[in-house]
Amino acid sequence: MPLITTPVGIDVHYETTGDPSGRPLVLLHGGGAQLIGWDERFCALLVEHGFFVVRTDNRDIGLSQATGGPDDTGAGYDLADMALDVVAVLDHLGIERAHITGMSMGGFLAQLLAMRHPSRVASLGLMSTSLSSAPEFLVGEHSGEPVTEVPPVLDRDAYIAMFIGGQRHFQSPGFPFDEQASAALAARYYDRAYTPTGLVRQWNALLRGPLERREEMARVTVPVAVIHGRGDQSLHWSAALETARILPQAELHLYEEMGHDIPEQLWPEFAAALTRTALRAERTPDA
Repeated sequence: MPLITTPVGIDVHYETTGDPSGRPLVLLHGGGAQLIGWDERFCALLVEHGFFVVRTDNRDIGLSQATGGPDDTGAGYDLADMALDVVAVLDHLGIERAHITGMSMGGFLAQLLAMRHPSRVASLGLMSTSLSSAPEFLVGEHSGEPVTEVPPVLDRDAYIAMFIGGQRHFQSPGFPFDEQASAALAARYYDRAYTPTGLVRQWNALLRGPLERREEMARVTVPVAVIHGRGDQSLHWSAALETARILPQAELHLYEEMGHDIPEQLWPEFAAALTRTALRAERTPDA
């Protein structure tokens, strides 16, 4: 099992796909999502485009270290600490500079890497994310307050039902919802690593910020692919417009049919966009 221990003592699980001589591409998922949320078939498609794909379980989720017990909701870390976990994985793999793609909260981590560790980032893919947690970019109910209540421990069937409901809510409105695939992924999540308070700790870490990144991100000059759906039920698509306006090297990809997910029907589009962004980075290596 590929597991490293970071300089601050956090065990981080990662997996790689493809030829290590390919372009290194790190995929960072959102809050509560395990690395298997990046479908292996999507990773294989990225390998066909010349990438060496690295997926990580963010701390407190999946096979990476839980930073607290089952009744601990407080996070003794923030987004910058989580970004350092990724740097540790790059160091372990001997990767000096990588293309970084993040989905939702993973996009926040990608931004932190570009802001705080610019020498390690060749390009960015920002999917369904934002440069700010300002209210105008949020869809639905977001209290913005730390969570202190310990979530209930669910049995396998109840967890699968809850997972399906969440995916149905955030699904891309332009494509049919595949309940069977959602149930299968939920079962894999549960069997692989069920840590209900891990998501709570990640949420509380997110609230520790930084929540406002627009000014600092404006100084990031690497090529960026901004990918967002107009049907996003978590972060409004206007966040993508704002991101593209602020970042000097941004290429905007807005999809009418996309929600807050990674729909299989758009995988070829995503792979092509990330490849173009990587090629732009290769043409401007000093960005």
